[in-house]
Amino acid sequence: MREAELAAGLQRENMFKRFLKMREIGALLPLIFLVILISIVNKSFYSVGNIIDMLRSATYLFIAGVGITFVLVSGGLDLSIGSQLALSGVVLGTLMVVLRLPVWLSIVITLIVGAAAGAFNGVLVTVARIPPFIATLSTYYLYRGLVFGITKGSPITPVPESLGLLDRPFLFGINNVILFMAILLVISLFVLQKTRYGRYVIATGGNEESTRLAGIKTSKIKFTTYVITGILAFIAGIFFTSRFSSVQINVGQGFELRVITAAIIGGVSLFGGFGTVLGTLFGSLFMVVLENALIMARVSPYWKQALIGIIIIIAVMIDIVRQKKLSRE
Repeated sequence: MREAELAAGLQRENMFKRFLKMREIGALLPLIFLVILISIVNKSFYSVGNIIDMLRSATYLFIAGVGITFVLVSGGLDLSIGSQLALSGVVLGTLMVVLRLPVWLSIVITLIVGAAAGAFNGVLVTVARIPPFIATLSTYYLYRGLVFGITKGSPITPVPESLGLLDRPFLFGINNVILFMAILLVISLFVLQKTRYGRYVIATGGNEESTRLAGIKTSKIKFTTYVITGILAFIAGIFFTSRFSSVQINVGQGFELRVITAAIIGGVSLFGGFGTVLGTLFGSLFMVVLENALIMARVSPYWKQALIGIIIIIAVMIDIVRQKKLSRE
């Protein structure tokens, strides 16, 4: 009997140690602490409407964050994702409002343009051999310039009412976009952790040269991660346009930094080779809950930028410490 109790105790201790070693713990524990703290200070935090609004806001971050996770894990970087989100709305709005194409066809064409935008980033990085920071910083301005050039600085409105169906409640008051996030979570978790492609992505970011010598086409792997990011950024833009029923030209400004921050907080390494989609989800939720807390506390929105900057510094420092620890092991 005593031996059984000791074995159970050791098992619980080992489970606790494994829990603490999770890369996602850096986002999960602060998220739990923040939720408890806010719920004590403001009881309206737990209202159904507020929870659904936070989930919807986190969804846009997470959808784009999945793409960023694949890019970062493969050793790349994409600074153009906010501009891609804005371009998505402009392309969709132009097709539906100006050219009067059916909604479904406009969405399909928009996704094709998203894949092309991501592929262009991939070509710059893998074919032209331009460093990811420079390549995607260039397309950040390029895609944002297309947004202003096409619209001439004016919003596109009104979009067809049928587009709003994408963001309407589907089951138990849960919006379609939240259900999409859940489906995307399951699929991306499986792809990154259980498939050969996911293992190649991780291996490419961990040691690209060794992976290439093993016969894996690392350039092709990196290229596909940028295509995935482009498609997902445009999907986030489509849902965003559906929610607000208009195309706003300033949408997505600073979005890329929020997405990258959410991924890093969730344990995705800036140096490549490590990271999970689940961590990105926790990071996205943390960012949204934090912003919600600041609003409830009536903190000036101007201070939010400073706080996000501090969070980025802390997240990067944690990542550097992790990287040094792993190198010693």
